[in-house]
Amino acid sequence: MRRDKEPPPKKKRPPAYYWWTLANVVALCLAVLSWLLCLHVFGHPEIPRNYEILRKLHRTTPPLPLTELEAPPGEAADPRAFFRRYASLTDAELKLFNAALMRNYLTNLKEKNLIQYAEGNYRVDKVRRLGPDDLFQPGFAVRAQAMVAPDEFTEAAPWPVMIEYLFPTANPKAPGWIAPGDKLTISKFPNCAMLLHVARTEGEDTPVICLTVVPIAFGNFQAGKDRSFALEAPKELNPAAPLPVFPPAVEN
Repeated sequence: MRRDKEPPPKKKRPPAYYWWTLANVVALCLAVLSWLLCLHVFGHPEIPRNYEILRKLHRTTPPLPLTELEAPPGEAADPRAFFRRYASLTDAELKLFNAALMRNYLTNLKEKNLIQYAEGNYRVDKVRRLGPDDLFQPGFAVRAQAMVAPDEFTEAAPWPVMIEYLFPTANPKAPGWIAPGDKLTISKFPNCAMLLHVARTEGEDTPVICLTVVPIAFGNFQAGKDRSFALEAPKELNPAAPLPVFPPAVEN
């Protein structure tokens, strides 16, 4: 006896609310992802990719042209104090600290507790002009060795701290007014040279700390007894620039 074949059951279509729910879940995920991405970009301008996005959105702000009297308060430290603070930090700790310093600089010093001013006496080691691959231009950089006197009866001797002082200036003659061997004296006022980056290299007996500092108040910088040049707030910044600006070197 022949039996009629039964037709295959029809596939059930998902109810309309299924597609509505799926569309809302996808939209919600995209909204959360977009929100997290915005938080990351705006919250971490020290990452070069993020800073470039903010630049295209016209959401970057160059350093404010502050005067000495307008400079924010901050702690001052000499080479010995800087060495005590940073010589024992791990590479990971230095990386996080440097990111915070750069982020604070790029956001016009919103975190006042991160502001530290350099002080002390230094002996100039090298001088070079800043170019398009540096943090800013025009200007020049000076590398100098910290010179510390243990007491008032002893002559100053090299200390395991180097400093890189970045000078934003349009004066083309200024780099020639500071030469290797010159003495560089830095004080909280009037220099207002803020710590921007800390690097450490291993010396023969002790680590060497390299501090990169930038002025956050702008006026005239005295180069010797008879010369001075004007410091100007940089108009554009390049957080992708390598720091330190000079190759690492151990000074004895």
